[in-house]
Amino acid sequence: MKKVRRRLAAMAPGWWLTLAALAVTTLLWGLGHASIPDADPLPAGPLPDWRPPSLLLSAWSITLMAVLLLSTARARSIEPLFGGLDRAVRLHRQLGPLAIGLVLVHVALYIPFELRPGGSVAGLLIPFWSAGAAGFNALILWAVILWTGLAYSGRLRYEHWLSLHGLLGPIFIATSAHALGSGPTITAYEPLRFWMWALVLTGAGAWVWRVLLYRRLAPRYPHRLRALRQVSDDTLDLVLRPTARRMIYEPGTFVFIARPGLAELHPFSISSSPAERDLRVSIRMAGDFTRGLVTLAPDDPIDVFGPFGGFSPHRYGRHRRMIWIGAGIGITPFLGMLRFETVNDDFRRVWLWYLARDAAHAPYDAEIRETVPKAESWIDYDLWTTADRGRLTAARVLETVRPLDDGIAVMLCGTPDFVRDMTRQFLAEGLAPDRIIAEDFRFR
Repeated sequence: MKKVRRRLAAMAPGWWLTLAALAVTTLLWGLGHASIPDADPLPAGPLPDWRPPSLLLSAWSITLMAVLLLSTARARSIEPLFGGLDRAVRLHRQLGPLAIGLVLVHVALYIPFELRPGGSVAGLLIPFWSAGAAGFNALILWAVILWTGLAYSGRLRYEHWLSLHGLLGPIFIATSAHALGSGPTITAYEPLRFWMWALVLTGAGAWVWRVLLYRRLAPRYPHRLRALRQVSDDTLDLVLRPTARRMIYEPGTFVFIARPGLAELHPFSISSSPAERDLRVSIRMAGDFTRGLVTLAPDDPIDVFGPFGGFSPHRYGRHRRMIWIGAGIGITPFLGMLRFETVNDDFRRVWLWYLARDAAHAPYDAEIRETVPKAESWIDYDLWTTADRGRLTAARVLETVRPLDDGIAVMLCGTPDFVRDMTRQFLAEGLAPDRIIAEDFRFR
């Protein structure tokens, strides 16, 4: 029972929100279906009538789409519902395939109804085979399939992928228009109809805010480039000085930055301390936007939006002994945490591991070695080079920090594969799920 409670406590808040929304949809749909007779019964025959569960799946799909659109609204007031924007983005990636899968199952369950005398499966699947709404519904289906294939193929450049995600709002609205007019349950049962409209307006409003209004209306912190440092072949530091008010942030969080004249906003971890005047972001140059940053000149304007994320030790104050593990560019949020440790009075015990292929691929090693002695906290630091020492394992880490009392926690940052692998290892070693705090920096 204790393990079950710990696993439930470790669930991201966004999953609780998702499950609650699905529960409300299911309850209202069940009450509506029970109170409204079937207005279009299927003639007796060998094929079962799967329309009622199909319509419920459609309502579930709209629910999931509304939540996933809300999860990436980039609103500071909404972010706590998901435990930070980083966790909200992970939830977004997980809910997308579920929502699309429900749409496809919804269509498949409608096939027996279309096989009735006078029906046509072609009208269900081929756009404009049938006149009116049926042809439009088939068009929506193929738009959803095409969008999903492109969005999850992994072959699009980030800028193109970002533009493609801007189409999710219109697809959601078109899909919702179909769902709200399908079957007697939603159209005739007022509580369910009100709830579904609330979901549609929430999802559509979140999309309008993020895609159409964010750059104009979101809190923006103007900065100017003070220094640009290329710390390795593929790693860059931007040191930005605020030109008006300073942004208040917690160590370990991240921001979106925008270059003048470019529409895209790109997320980067903050690697400076909140106690410092200048804001530093550390960037791995992997695409056109990041490679183009080397052309910036001193005093060039940069807009900063944020801060976002819940990957900060100050949100986990109950853990007085912490293991920090950063792999590659995943070390950047820990740089800000470490710099902040030099000026605060928290006095926590920290073990920091910096994972890199070799010393040449660890551009922040010297900075960390210089900063550690300045911290009042008791901090141990280890540069773990995999070319020389092999893969770092959870067992090796825990040998250093035992005993594993309730005051210890692990913070992981790196690629999604790294985070998943280390999480599985720590769980296998007996560390409770609620004491593993992870951030991966993939936004697609």
